[in-house]
Amino acid sequence: MHKRQTCMILSLMALLLVLWALLRFWQGNTAVGDPLTVTALSVGKADALIIRQADQVILIDAGEEEDGERVVQALLKDGVEKIDLFLVTHFDKDHVGGAARVLREMEVSCVLLPDYEGDRPEYFAFQEELKEHPDVQRVDTPLCLSLGDLQVSVYPAEDPQTIFHTEDEWDNDLSLVTSIRYGSRGFLLTGDIEEERIRQMLSSDTDWNHDWIKMPHHGRYQSTLAAFLDAVSPKAAVICCSNKKPAEEETLALLKEKGIPVWDTKDQAVVTMCDGETITVKYMEL
Repeated sequence: MHKRQTCMILSLMALLLVLWALLRFWQGNTAVGDPLTVTALSVGKADALIIRQADQVILIDAGEEEDGERVVQALLKDGVEKIDLFLVTHFDKDHVGGAARVLREMEVSCVLLPDYEGDRPEYFAFQEELKEHPDVQRVDTPLCLSLGDLQVSVYPAEDPQTIFHTEDEWDNDLSLVTSIRYGSRGFLLTGDIEEERIRQMLSSDTDWNHDWIKMPHHGRYQSTLAAFLDAVSPKAAVICCSNKKPAEEETLALLKEKGIPVWDTKDQAVVTMCDGETITVKYMEL
């Protein structure tokens, strides 16, 4: 009996040692440094989001043409002299408009673009500036990269040919979708994706569960939005919109029904901070 008890105790100790080692491994792989901040600038019905963690800086979209200087000033005010990754989700004027100004006035290490050609003046101005830039990549397959403590995944449309044959603003559905993982938390930025693209995303094998979401297309309601929110299951939502063109009531009602707190950029910037575990969101005048 004594020998059997001794063996049981030794087995239990071995199991605890394994669990302790796994816990240390898990902690080592989720340890993070300086807090992550995601700043959605108040630039009307347009997107301009600054993501910063330690010395790593990501800019996603740059608003309209007149917003370019505001984006630059917001970066400089925060002590940013170099953008490590500048991602333009698609080529509508309220996303690419200020991009040329950003390239002229800031040092940018890498530029990521969707794989299609735009047809607006703001796009052509941006392309002129890109001629002087050595690192530009058109994203046509999912791209994963590490920036400091951030794990960044960029997703293009899986079936662009289907999107090309849809009606209305088909280029919205070609938006690059960006997932950022920091510690145990995830942030999803969705450009202006609409119904067809959301259907494609939901039919893929990708895990879209994230804690925070930048809502698609300035809060426009989509018939697929309820299923998409169920897949993402966010605890916080941010909408880039204006008082003149606010989020649609159906979208706000859906978010309320699902118990998802929402912030918008109508009057002030929305600043999200994350230490790798806890997420806090607040309004800030910038």
